[in-house]
Amino acid sequence: MVSYSSLTDHSAISQAFDEFDKLGRELFLIRYGFKEVNESFVIARSGRYDTRALFAAAYEYQTGDALSARQISGFAAAATQFTALGYVVVGANDQKDRQRFTSFDACLSHVRIPVENLPAIREFLARGIYAEYYVPASGAYIGLKPRSGKPPHFVAAGYIAHREEDGRARGFDLPYKPALPRFAPSKPIRPAASSSPSTRVKSNKPSTPQQRAAAAAERPVAYCDTCFLALPATGVCPNCDD
Repeated sequence: MVSYSSLTDHSAISQAFDEFDKLGRELFLIRYGFKEVNESFVIARSGRYDTRALFAAAYEYQTGDALSARQISGFAAAATQFTALGYVVVGANDQKDRQRFTSFDACLSHVRIPVENLPAIREFLARGIYAEYYVPASGAYIGLKPRSGKPPHFVAAGYIAHREEDGRARGFDLPYKPALPRFAPSKPIRPAASSSPSTRVKSNKPSTPQQRAAAAAERPVAYCDTCFLALPATGVCPNCDD
């Protein structure tokens, strides 16, 4: 069983974001064996990231252990952990239930954007003309629809993002990045029983998240002979084998 709460390394999650942006959504989902289902998304950087696939990628970067789509049967637990780590997670109907406004300033009371970033945001907005401003049900960002009919722009607490007509993600970080909350463990952690020097065995297994991620990166990737998906550590294709 997957321990969702074990994903705690923000650098591993950042690596998963980087891979998603580099491959694009379709190839990223294929790489980790997930189908294109609009159910739950993490809002960050260039837009929306599929929650389950992003969790699988980040988990592998942190631990070196690959997860199949079958091991992450639902998105709720993964979404809960991303939320606990300070990320914004929304459902498929997030934009459907959005509120519309007549100006950018009217949206500010519904989205928490640091005042330090407002000058850079206004400078960006001055370059375009927008027909509609909206805030989704999650309050994660402000959406702006250009009058030209091009894809909308997204303004969040720490970034501005949009997509080109060909679907490529574009965006940039704002000067001030809100700090992510730190969470203490809910239960005290008991120290492991000490071993005497004569009985202690030194392990060659990578001990830190960085070492485990490096080991995972060096590990050769095997692919399914039938559908060409990257195989998890079990060697069993989640797409072809029952």
